[in-house]
Amino acid sequence: MDEGISDYYFTASMDSGKTLCSLLKAIQFQESAIFCALPEGLKLTVEEGKCVQASAYVPSDNFTEYHVRDDVDVMFKISIAVLSECLNIFGSGEESSLKMYYRGEGSPLLLVLQPQSVHNVMTDCEISTQTADSVLELRDSDSAEAVKLVLKASAFLGLLADLERACDVIELNLSPEHPNVSIVTYGMQDRSCIDMPKSSDMVQSFSCEEPITLKYQLHHIRLIMKALAISTKC
Repeated sequence: MDEGISDYYFTASMDSGKTLCSLLKAIQFQESAIFCALPEGLKLTVEEGKCVQASAYVPSDNFTEYHVRDDVDVMFKISIAVLSECLNIFGSGEESSLKMYYRGEGSPLLLVLQPQSVHNVMTDCEISTQTADSVLELRDSDSAEAVKLVLKASAFLGLLADLERACDVIELNLSPEHPNVSIVTYGMQDRSCIDMPKSSDMVQSFSCEEPITLKYQLHHIRLIMKALAISTKC
């Protein structure tokens, strides 16, 4: 790449593209992701039906080089499958350095990958981009935090894997009183309940001032299982 950094809206490089590839796998439940380069880091967001949202975030200090022009917004839609395939172009077992370049709206995202085991070999990949819709704001930053629950990811992954797949709804009952956390699932003809005190080995952090009940579609919760597989907590 002979052009200067100023010719691009966004440039970044890292010693290994595997970090980015692993994060993509964790949120790959839709075909496309919103690619957003912020001054503080790179964020990729996937949405389903404007009711489920997953984001993967790589802080800028995780890159060996990172530059975003401060006079433009760098946000576009990109195929997750194509991006993942390009990152693995030398094989999933090969460590490859990664450079990314984006010239501006309507331009492709350019990847330059170089395998660490072979010198003087590199490949360029251009991935087409689309104009991104606005990202849904699911959080209200002004509202007070009613409850906070942090679980060990591996344990919660095992719990989700054991839940009956015929169940449609999962209910979380959280309370300052024992048992603190109750996970209830509802199926066509049955109901099951798992109680979990805040002293449980699965619970890393818990705060709750008053009882609260949350209900979700179980298939939406199952979408986080790929992320749990590479996480330490959730």
